[in-house]
Amino acid sequence: MPIHRTLASLLAATLFAALPAQAALPACTALDAVPDAVSKAPLLVLGDVHGTREVPAFVAAYLCAAARQQRPVTLALELPSKEQEALDAFLASQGTPQDLARLTAGAMWTRERQDGRTSIDMLRMIGQVRALRAGGADIRLVAIDAETAPARRDAAMAERLRAELRQGAGRQLVVLVGALHAVRTRGNRFNPHYESTVYLLADQRPLSLTVGTAGGSAWVCRGGAPASCGATAWDINRVDPAPAAAFSLAPPSPQFDGVFYVGATTASPPALAGE
Repeated sequence: MPIHRTLASLLAATLFAALPAQAALPACTALDAVPDAVSKAPLLVLGDVHGTREVPAFVAAYLCAAARQQRPVTLALELPSKEQEALDAFLASQGTPQDLARLTAGAMWTRERQDGRTSIDMLRMIGQVRALRAGGADIRLVAIDAETAPARRDAAMAERLRAELRQGAGRQLVVLVGALHAVRTRGNRFNPHYESTVYLLADQRPLSLTVGTAGGSAWVCRGGAPASCGATAWDINRVDPAPAAAFSLAPPSPQFDGVFYVGATTASPPALAGE
């Protein structure tokens, strides 16, 4: 079993130095020209390819824009709900390396098979949420995944999101999940009867966007074994020609309402690395 270490020493200069405990809204990079159809969608779903630098950065920039506009947002992540207590504690903390270490001590962060959901850049994005909240932004962070039978997983996430919609009237619910969970249609190439999280929430009229890229790499798993995970060339989500803006609301297929475009991607390794 490898010995794991947090990347606190490596991230401190670039992450924690920018995260004041109590201050005015911190400097952040905001997305330009977010369409009203996106910013005003009560349920915005972003279908991700896990394990890139660019998708978490895009989400952080979207949250920065929302904070500047004083829009309340709940960000739902495809992390196990049992991580919620640790997330809440970190968001309320001073954001020190010790606080980071406590956050990343959970089973999701330390498991051997790392599929990109607990990458360095996902951790960085969570840190940016903490900074925005410390500066007064109204952002909630919820973990919506469940440890259940695979056939029940999407239904469990849909139930959690319904609860968030009921409790969060007036807030935008932004959901970052793997693109498989974000498709609007029933069935996929693996299972014609598959019902995704978004499919099960059709009555809530979600705006479901898939990630678009210029190709690149991602940290993905090709199988169930830990050794199957790693930085891999990833052109599946390539969009050519590139959209003129960050959001395109022209449906690329019946599965999605549009695309959020992040450009060329770079694989983001796990936030915990073996020594």
